[in-house]
Amino acid sequence: MTDRVNVIAYGAYDRHNYGDLLFAIVLKRYLEADGRFSVIVAATKKSNLSRYGALPTVPLKKALDATRQQPKTMLIVAGGECLTAQWESIIGYLAPQAIYYPIKASPYLIGHKAFIRLSRMFTSIPSDIPLVLGERDLPGYKVMYNSVGGNEISRKKPLIHDAIKRNLKDCTYVSVRDRETSAELDKLGVEHNLVPDSAILISDIFPQQVDPAEPGHIVFHISDHHAKRRIEAIAQQLTELNVNTGLKIALLTIGKAPGHSDDEPLDKLHSLLGDERAYRVDSGNIEDIIRCIATSKLYCGTSLHGAITALAYAVPQIALLPQRVIKLSSFLETWVPKQSCGFAEVPQISQIGTNLINVFGDSQRAELRAVVEAMKGRVRANLDHMVELYDAAPARGEKTRNEQHKPEAVAAN
Repeated sequence: MTDRVNVIAYGAYDRHNYGDLLFAIVLKRYLEADGRFSVIVAATKKSNLSRYGALPTVPLKKALDATRQQPKTMLIVAGGECLTAQWESIIGYLAPQAIYYPIKASPYLIGHKAFIRLSRMFTSIPSDIPLVLGERDLPGYKVMYNSVGGNEISRKKPLIHDAIKRNLKDCTYVSVRDRETSAELDKLGVEHNLVPDSAILISDIFPQQVDPAEPGHIVFHISDHHAKRRIEAIAQQLTELNVNTGLKIALLTIGKAPGHSDDEPLDKLHSLLGDERAYRVDSGNIEDIIRCIATSKLYCGTSLHGAITALAYAVPQIALLPQRVIKLSSFLETWVPKQSCGFAEVPQISQIGTNLINVFGDSQRAELRAVVEAMKGRVRANLDHMVELYDAAPARGEKTRNEQHKPEAVAAN
């Protein structure tokens, strides 16, 4: 048997944000299934979040060093809202909570160019955008993007906007997960495919048994950022929802990283609702999060991957604050049947949640499961396509017959 080929899965897997942690698991499981590939999980730094069910990471520099002698290496940015993630956010996530906001402000104090230079030196990552890599700086690497997101690229500063465009045009393949991101790449003239978020495959990796005798519950999630000045109004809506449906509210922690921590607002909601109406699920463990959502009657929240988890297990979803959380509302509008999801501002939580639970029966669940299976098929085909592109690509130092220069990408239709 020939030696296995190392593949690099690169992304923000060194911090506790539920969705990011799923991408590495999905990609590693899928690519290693046939025994041909071995996936190295890389991020900005070494980490071990295995206590949460995540995969340990190595710094990207170490992953590049480990694969440099291969004739060619596939480097996959495995998912997430990565196209618009800037250095101040990535560095901030790696720092203690107390200095998260000072780091976020640093580019405005010392200048964006200087902050980018320092970040690149600190992490040894050869890109002005931390999760958007181009091939000119990585000879022999075939860089591909697996159903990623990146809304509002066109509104970024010219320095950031131009770096995104330059690096995306300098890679082997791009796929994006929603129409908003697709429209942004059309503006840039970047060729790409529209493919569902790969986390939809988690129901294959973590199958769940739902006891029909159990009454079930409603999952609610909100990030600290979006909860500000809304807690009392949310508590009133969740109280009404509990009264209308008779279902307790599971207040679910999905993120624990700086900038993603959910614990404080959910703890406040628990104190307002009391034990009779609500309970906390705050371990942060991936399988606990999946089990809580998969066995529920409804998911309502601001987390995209909370909603995608619900979708994967055929649970109806509500996108909370859809005008503010664009990546969430855009994804559901792109892929999910209207009768299986809702879009709610805070005053609408109880009404929309009650209606969804009342109308979502066996036929709607069967339809949603069929939609999910079709989405999974597209995700698998996308992953297979990347492998085919890797197989067809020349090794280091080689050129295809008509390749003197890398051709300009053509905008997707």
